[in-house]
Amino acid sequence: MTDVVMRGGGALAVAAVVLGCGAWSTPAWAGAPGEGGGQEPRAIEVVASQFAFTPSEIEVSVGESVRLLIQSDDVGHGVAIPSLGVDATIPPGGDPITIDFVAGEPGRHPIVCSLFCGDGHDRMTGMLTVVAAGEGGARPTGGGGQPPGEPDRVADLAVDVLEPDFNVIALPTTLRLPRNKFAFRLTHRFSRPINGGVTYGNLLEDFFGFDSPALIGLEFRYGLLPGTQVGVYRGNTKNIQIFSRQNILWQRGPRGIGLDAQVSVEGLDNLREEYSGSVAAILSKRLGGWASVYAEPTWVGNVDKPGRLHPSFDPDDLDDDDDDDNVFMVGLGTRLRVRPTVYLLGEYVPRLTGFDAGAHHLSFGIEKRAGGHTFQLNFSNSLGTTPAQLAQGGSKDDWFIGFNIARKFF
Repeated sequence: MTDVVMRGGGALAVAAVVLGCGAWSTPAWAGAPGEGGGQEPRAIEVVASQFAFTPSEIEVSVGESVRLLIQSDDVGHGVAIPSLGVDATIPPGGDPITIDFVAGEPGRHPIVCSLFCGDGHDRMTGMLTVVAAGEGGARPTGGGGQPPGEPDRVADLAVDVLEPDFNVIALPTTLRLPRNKFAFRLTHRFSRPINGGVTYGNLLEDFFGFDSPALIGLEFRYGLLPGTQVGVYRGNTKNIQIFSRQNILWQRGPRGIGLDAQVSVEGLDNLREEYSGSVAAILSKRLGGWASVYAEPTWVGNVDKPGRLHPSFDPDDLDDDDDDDNVFMVGLGTRLRVRPTVYLLGEYVPRLTGFDAGAHHLSFGIEKRAGGHTFQLNFSNSLGTTPAQLAQGGSKDDWFIGFNIARKFF
C-alpha cells in the first residue's frame, strides 16, 4: 500500500470536496461508484495548526479507498482545492471530520488554506497526488527541474504571494495564467497633474486631480495553453493593444528565476492606424520571501507619433528623423511585500536608443491583495500603460495620480 504524506491543507481540501459533494461536481480524483468497494479504507490523520498541516502531503493510488480524519488544532482554517473549485471552512478545536473517498484518475491537486489564520497563512499549502498503480514518489510542481511536457496546470492556480498580478504598475510580470482561465484589469489615470501647473487652480479644489478627465483602459487576458496567455487592452483614447506572452522559466522554481517573452501590436483609432509593434523579454528574480525584481529589455517600433500618450504630449518634441522612430528601452521594476497582503511597487523605464523626447517613465505605488483581487494606488510622471506609451516617456515636471484594479477568475 502506498505510503502517505500530506500537508494538512491537502487533506482539509479533500474533506471539503467530500463533505460538499451535494454542492460540487465529482472531483477529478474521485473514483466511479463501486470502485474500491469491499476494500478496507486506509485511515490518514491530519492536523491543521498555525501555520502548517501535519502530515504535509498525501499520495494515493488510483482505485485506492482512503479515509481522512481531519481536525483543527487551534484557530479556524479554510481549505480549498482551486483545480476542483472547492472552498470550505474547518472550525477551530473540533472533533475530527471523517471523509471516505476512492481515488480516481492520476493527477496533482494543490491545496491551500483559504481562511486567513495569521501572518503565516500563505505558507499553509498541501498537495494531493493520485498516482497510477505501480508508480510512486511525489513529482515536482512547476518549472525548474520539471520533466519535459505540459507543466502542472494546477500549480498555476495557487496564489503566488511575491507575484500576485500580471503587471507591476505598467510593466508586465512573469505570472502565469492557468490554461482556460481568464483575468481582467482596469487602469485609471487622472490627467490633472497633482503638483499643479500655471493653468490649474488650487489642487485641493480639484480634489487632488480626481475632478479631471481620466485616461481609462480595460484589459482582458486568457490562458490559451499552459504558460501561454493572450490578451487585449483598450483605452478610452481608442488605443488598442493586442498581446501574447509565453513563459519560458517558472519563477516559482528552485532558482527563483522567471523568464517570459512577449510580443504585441497596438494602434490608434481602434487599431485602424499608426500601428506600433513591440518585442520584450521579461526576466524576474525572487528575493527570499519578500520581493520580486524585474528587468525587461524591450524594442518598440513606430513610437514617434502624437496621440499615443496623453494630452500633455507636445507635438513640437517630435523629430522627423526615421532613426528616432523606434525605441530600445529597459524596464526595471520591483514589488516589495511589506505585509502579508500589502506591497510597495516601483518601476523605471530608461530609453537607451531612439526617440527620447521628455523624461523617462517613472512610477511608484502601493497595492493591496484580497483574494483574487488587487487594488493599487500609483503615482507616475506619465499616463502611459502600454509599451508604445511608455516608450514615449513622461513629463519632466508633472506627476499624475492613478489606480489599477485587477481580478483573476480562477
